[in-house]
Amino acid sequence: MRLLTITALLLLLCSLSCIAFAEDVMDRALGMEYLKEGLHHYNRQAYEAAIDFYRKSLGKMPDDMVARFLLGMAYYRAGFEESAIFEFNTLIDNIEYDDITKGMIEGFVGYLSMKRFVARDVRKSNDYSLSLEIAGNPIGKYRLSKVTGIDTDENGNIYAAGFGSKLALKLSPQGKPLHDFSHPRVVPGRFYDIVHDSRDTVYISDFSNDKIYRFRDDGKYLGSIGESGFDNGQFYGPTALAVDSDDNLFVIDSGNMRIVKFSPDGNFLLNFGRQGDDDGEFDHPSGLAVDPAGNIYISDHGKKMIGMYDHSGNFITYLKGTDLEDPYGITLAEKNRLIVSDGSSIKSYDILHSTWTDIETGTQLRRALDAKVDHLGQLVTCDFELDRILQFVPQEDKYRNLNVILNRIDTGSYTPNNPVVAYYVSVFDADGLPIYELDRSNFVLRAGSAMVPKIDLGYNEERDSRVNILFLVDKSPAMETYEEDVRRYLETFLNSVTPMDEMAVIGFNSKSWIASSFTNSRLRTMDAILENRYEEGKRFDAAFRRSIDELNRRFYKKVLVIVTDGRIEADSFSTYSYQSCIDYASNNHIPVYILNFGQMEGRWDLGSLESFSRNTGGTYFDVYHSNAFPYLYQMIKSYRSPEYLIYFEDIYDPELHNKFLEAEVEVDYNGRVGRSILGFVYP
Repeated sequence: MRLLTITALLLLLCSLSCIAFAEDVMDRALGMEYLKEGLHHYNRQAYEAAIDFYRKSLGKMPDDMVARFLLGMAYYRAGFEESAIFEFNTLIDNIEYDDITKGMIEGFVGYLSMKRFVARDVRKSNDYSLSLEIAGNPIGKYRLSKVTGIDTDENGNIYAAGFGSKLALKLSPQGKPLHDFSHPRVVPGRFYDIVHDSRDTVYISDFSNDKIYRFRDDGKYLGSIGESGFDNGQFYGPTALAVDSDDNLFVIDSGNMRIVKFSPDGNFLLNFGRQGDDDGEFDHPSGLAVDPAGNIYISDHGKKMIGMYDHSGNFITYLKGTDLEDPYGITLAEKNRLIVSDGSSIKSYDILHSTWTDIETGTQLRRALDAKVDHLGQLVTCDFELDRILQFVPQEDKYRNLNVILNRIDTGSYTPNNPVVAYYVSVFDADGLPIYELDRSNFVLRAGSAMVPKIDLGYNEERDSRVNILFLVDKSPAMETYEEDVRRYLETFLNSVTPMDEMAVIGFNSKSWIASSFTNSRLRTMDAILENRYEEGKRFDAAFRRSIDELNRRFYKKVLVIVTDGRIEADSFSTYSYQSCIDYASNNHIPVYILNFGQMEGRWDLGSLESFSRNTGGTYFDVYHSNAFPYLYQMIKSYRSPEYLIYFEDIYDPELHNKFLEAEVEVDYNGRVGRSILGFVYP
């Protein structure tokens, strides 16, 4: 009897164990189905739905590191960065990883923390290491010799003027020639300097033909400024160029010993200076720069000094504290630092503290005639004697990895006959600054355990060729006061929009609605903007996120334009926080442009409005007082997303249908590397 009892108990325990095991297997199977459903929503950019399914998945598989990682990514993309950081820290603290994966997650947490609390204008050190050398003979099919002027743009492209080769080039950040600046109406003489302004206009000084040529940065010829002579607007050997914060152009007219200023449209504004030995007079002016306050700095090769002048050209003082040997090109970096090319060395001058520092490059320069600091803090200089362009990375960045984010994976067009997969990847440096103009050689992709043999980045150019503009229009009662002004200002803007672009309108007050779906009709768009639906309420947060959702469904370049009186009401952020709205736009790479038509009382703090737009990559306009509003469309067109769209063709395998596959991307840029992972469900 006792034996039978023991046997029965053992059978019962065994049965219970089997039941528990079966329930665990069922839970994991259900948890995996929730995870795959979450991935479907995530990769279709329905992030809040993805969050719900990932949480259900973790309810069934609480220790599953993939589900928790994907939950963190969904929080990040949805703009809930504090929740994302919490989930990633939970992973780091509680789950075993290989060192590489753990380091990647720790790096991403560091990036998110830095992104939230550190300003994006990052000051780099004065110590650099060589990262790229571009030899001028040849560069691709071009021969570039005796470079006297260089510049960079916000994408890291390099512009070079070859005095010896009578050639001006645009180069990629990797030093590959993109195109030259030529036209049948341009008979090149001795090109001396080249500058790029915020409106994507490129100016090239021609020393021997006494002209300044104007091009678009894509190479389209726009015309010329000046001719030979001594009168206002004429030149006798134009050399160094500079543009100020309003895109006015400054030219050293070397033969006439003066500085000439032109408007962005090429109209003469003023000139100042003359030859002489007295303070403020010139011996051999050789370089110039303009700070945000409008002060003008002019290097004088003959006097071996740098003079400071006010915005009208009145002499203020010479910069003291060091002995210059061969000062030529000077440029402004980080708003308050001058970079001076001084023969075999490059020097830095701190405008605020009036201090000089020698820049250490670790490379012998023979004769540097110009230098610029790009948006990543990299130093680019031209060595006139050795016919080369050198790019230096800040020393503290040399051993810091990149921040790479595999944002999502698109298999929506995948079929057995057309097995196309797209990875959406963002790349930033260690300080969160975007890195542009990467090519196929910078990326390595994996799908499952297999390396992708061939990738295509060609769709990025197609994506950026058109713009999807969504207007989010405030329809609270106070906005009715500004209806005619809204009509007048936005008619001007809409006249700039091309037939290839499409626009939509969402109105909001206590609720939100689609007033006009995407169309290229300016009339339909204007009618929707002016729709007479003014009612109480201002549920900005829900309307804003709805707008981002609508834009996320679009392929082409996406921007959000908010039309408002700048007032904030009690219900404006009743569901979603101010910061989560910023992060939702920013993490989906949608810049926000705010057009404020309101007056003073009851408005948001202006700093908050400006911060809101700036932190998404957009711009704030106090419409009635803004000189920049006429250039809004140009700003929108020139916006560059840091997200790369990378396509590849797979080989269809029916045995993988509906299975979860890990995805990985690695990026290598000038010796700095980064890695990111995600996943997708095989179609």
